[in-house]
Amino acid sequence: MGFVSYDLDMQSSDNTFPIDASGIESKVASAVETQGFAIVTNVLDERTCQSLVEEIDRIESESGIGFGPNEFEGFRTRRIFNLIAHGPSFRDLVIHEPMLNWVGAVLGDDFLLSGTTSMHISPGETPQLLHADDGMISLPRPHIATMVTTMWALSDFNEENGATQLVPGSHLEPNMPRPGEIHTTISAEMPAGSALILHGSLWHGGGQNSSPNSERYGLSIQYVSGWCRQQQNLMLGTPRETVATYPRRLQELIGYSMYRNVMGHIEREHPLTLIGVDERPKMVWDRMDSKLDS
Repeated sequence: MGFVSYDLDMQSSDNTFPIDASGIESKVASAVETQGFAIVTNVLDERTCQSLVEEIDRIESESGIGFGPNEFEGFRTRRIFNLIAHGPSFRDLVIHEPMLNWVGAVLGDDFLLSGTTSMHISPGETPQLLHADDGMISLPRPHIATMVTTMWALSDFNEENGATQLVPGSHLEPNMPRPGEIHTTISAEMPAGSALILHGSLWHGGGQNSSPNSERYGLSIQYVSGWCRQQQNLMLGTPRETVATYPRRLQELIGYSMYRNVMGHIEREHPLTLIGVDERPKMVWDRMDSKLDS
């Protein structure tokens, strides 16, 4: 397991940690907090990456998914939204335990899945507009992380084929990037099987694919604090009978859960009861009463 981070002055440092190294969650969280991102390598093996690429190609072909309709989504980029509805292999990534630990170290407890999207960038794609994924959050900037975006490289990411462009430290800026402004960026180059972990406020964008024939395959899996609205409406977008077949952790992540034992309840019942799970939570008010009685 390798860990790569960049200092704010653009001088890179490269430190390597085994996956079971003590404190790796805190190291990732520290890099995301201070620099806006971290890259972890060897998260997926070559066979898994290839299998996921084949799945994406199959879905794109069977669903007739073409290139994007606008410059932001990419005129040479194909995207599949709500990936978890397309098969268990994508669901497994969402509940990848080490990743959930790293995300939790940034967002805290009870965070939610915000969306799952594949981004298949073909040759000829132009640079994406720099943006922050939490751009719709109206909190004054800078602010604590309310969103973490994880970008999984299923093929090698390099400067030529469209590696994500980053502005290190930009999550600490008081403003958002404006169209037409020029900012110094670095390429998040990483081998297939790596994962880029971004603070939701970090300025970034898909890179230009100037290669003659290199297809760049990546997956964006986003998580948000439990009190934030998710980008993709996963509860309404997934039939309940399908959700009932999901692992418990995934059910909780898409919204069949409560934040701090109060936000998200349904007439004082846990959302899991909608899919047949007998879950009787102790509400936050019950805990408050017990404290008053003690």
